Amino acid sequence: MIFWSIIPVETAFSGFDDPDQQPELHTIEWQGVTMVVEMVQPMQLKIHRLISPNALDYLKPEWMPGQMLNLLS
Repeated sequence: MIFWSIIPVETAFSGFDDPDQQPELHTIEWQGVTMVVEMVQPMQLKIHRLISPNALDYLKPEWMPGQMLNLLS
């Protein structure tokens, strides 16, 4: 892979090998769809990626990576 950037490689890839800076990810099933999420607050999850054989699941804006899931609702 070639990485072209104006910033130094050390800056661009800092933290990739440090497990303390990596988020703790969990695989859950939410409304019939498997997702990889990060717990942000006790009842709030941030979606990192979807794992679904249904292509229409990837088009739902509420399941886009970066969106938040509230466990109370």
